[in-house]
Amino acid sequence: MTAHLATSETEAGCTTCKSRKNGLCGRLSDQVRERVAARAQIVSYPANRRICGGEGDSSDVVILRSGYVRTQHHTLSGRRQIMAIARPGQTVGQENEERNEHEIEAITPVSVCRLERLEFEQLLSREPGLCRALCNQMVTRLDETRRLTWILGALESNQRLRAFLLLSRNWMDWAPQPDGTGVLTMILPRRDIADLLATTPETISRLLRQLHAQGLIEILSPRQFRLCDIPGLADGLDMVIPL
Repeated sequence: MTAHLATSETEAGCTTCKSRKNGLCGRLSDQVRERVAARAQIVSYPANRRICGGEGDSSDVVILRSGYVRTQHHTLSGRRQIMAIARPGQTVGQENEERNEHEIEAITPVSVCRLERLEFEQLLSREPGLCRALCNQMVTRLDETRRLTWILGALESNQRLRAFLLLSRNWMDWAPQPDGTGVLTMILPRRDIADLLATTPETISRLLRQLHAQGLIEILSPRQFRLCDIPGLADGLDMVIPL
């Protein structure tokens, strides 16, 4: 298991966690949240550090306090494929301790609550509220996986990128404007977007320029975009994007 760095946040626990009212923890009572926190170690990782998964995994369960992580695997040809993006409040590593072919890496610097799997499973057996919250989260993640599968299997590259930009409003920094536009700050590097959408960084760059030329978006910076025509971006994507 890749070494990680414990931080001084341990003593502060939930009181300093900006995600304590979001995701999994947001569905828990204060008492259950405190019981989870009492068994967790707060750990920080730099960007691109493996958190769990892969050969030699310790099978810990991780709850994201801040930052974003990717679930990924490599094909036989060596190409990386990103299967999912997890955000603050979500858990990773809880699905199946026998499945270690997927790696989970930090996209940005992250802070997590890390629990040993056995302790987490004991909490699940004792706390019905935690079990319900985890089930609800897994339903949401399953819906996201189905949507991504449909996007990859049924849409062309231009449509995939438009769908991704629109869906990103739900979990990235999105600032709606009075004129009906909005500014999206992109957290993912260009390569991660490409590996998520099964294309290349060069294709992503070319498609972004096309969308800019069509007036659908305005490229403010490499990581910041104004979505100028949301109905235009969503054209033909009504099965994917609930507007």
